[in-house]
Amino acid sequence: MRIQLVPAVCSIGIAIPFIQIAPSQAQQQSPVTTPTLSSKEFATDRVVSIETRTGQGSGVIIKHVGNTYTILTAAHVVTDLRNSPLTITTPDRQQYSIDPSAVKLAPNSFDLATVTFQSDRNYTVATVGDSQTVARGQRIFVAGFRANSLQFYPGTVVAISHQPQAYGYGIALGTATILPGMSGGGLFNDTGSLIGINGRSVGTTTVSANRVGVASPLENRVKPVSGLAIPMNTFTQIASQLNVEIEPKPPQPLSSSPTADDFFITAQEKSQTGDYQNAIADYNRALEIDPQFKEIYFRRGIARSLTKDWQGAEADYTRAIAIDPQHPQAYLHRGSVRNVLSNWQGAKSDFDIAAILNPNISAIYVGRGLALCELRNCQSGLKDYDRAIALNPADADAYTRRAFAYHQLGNNRVAVENYIAAAELYQKQGKDVEYFETVEKIKQLVRG
Repeated sequence: MRIQLVPAVCSIGIAIPFIQIAPSQAQQQSPVTTPTLSSKEFATDRVVSIETRTGQGSGVIIKHVGNTYTILTAAHVVTDLRNSPLTITTPDRQQYSIDPSAVKLAPNSFDLATVTFQSDRNYTVATVGDSQTVARGQRIFVAGFRANSLQFYPGTVVAISHQPQAYGYGIALGTATILPGMSGGGLFNDTGSLIGINGRSVGTTTVSANRVGVASPLENRVKPVSGLAIPMNTFTQIASQLNVEIEPKPPQPLSSSPTADDFFITAQEKSQTGDYQNAIADYNRALEIDPQFKEIYFRRGIARSLTKDWQGAEADYTRAIAIDPQHPQAYLHRGSVRNVLSNWQGAKSDFDIAAILNPNISAIYVGRGLALCELRNCQSGLKDYDRAIALNPADADAYTRRAFAYHQLGNNRVAVENYIAAAELYQKQGKDVEYFETVEKIKQLVRG
């Protein structure tokens, strides 16, 4: 058999910061629920794409006076201009070249900026909401551009800070996907009001195992799935310093001492820099204040997984499930950890429940496929890998696992076909290490 693969490109452009913390989910998938058409409409005509020399971001139209429009975005989207113009693409696909002088950065290190452009066209201006009304558990929607396509995902508010936070991030989101390029886009409530600006994606590590129960580098992935946003009230308090005349909203009242929500958000900030031990310490402080804060057990489980404290992670997911038995991501992650601990039957049981609670998460079937193969039922495992790929055709890891299953069943020809499909995906996605590892596996099977 002759195999011809083109070497991978080693240069990869990333538009926004990437953080590690949240539940696992393939980035092509929508979160748990799907927004209605009417919900989408309040984002499609007021969110814009911003392109710079270093990547893509998003922004929201918040002001219109005469022929001048003002866009609010995240500062990190527009700071690296180096005297080169940026390009705004409006909802009607018109493009505007913007001089760096039209960009104003927020004071006090807040990750906010405004961009102005001139047009005689009529664009919809977002309604600026009062972020002080935002509450934990509230349904929200995030909107922004990814590869020139507007992405729109529902989710919930996980935490609201009542203390000053670094760069202004004071709203933590759950299950609302913020992909690279969506940074600077809008956080909307269910009435269509703009209540925040998205700026940081919070990711997940999907942990699986090889045949001896050791965490597999190939399955240790970080994918964006939720994030942090800056409350709109933070912007309205400083809008005049950015030459934007807008009615100021009341500032978020500060608590006399940090709340559980405050420690939750600082834990995520620390996890962003890889400081997982101190993130765990902040989660612990949050739980001392609010022992029933279920999301903390789940997120601390992720942090413990990242420090390879598998037993601690399993215990945290178990506690999260005890508080909320309808938490599919907790079952998914506990199943993944149990795979690492070689508890194949326990892992399978967790994936079974996760699949009932949310059958549309591809990672569930990848994890259960592995457990089934270890339980000497690779035929059923293949069906799970098929389902995972049907849900997320771009999941190269699912092809890799399916290839291994076919190899275990003695069908090396189909195994090679799956490895080739995985290698092509890794190459397209710029995952050079995985690409070359997969090529080596192909060579071994062909030689064997």
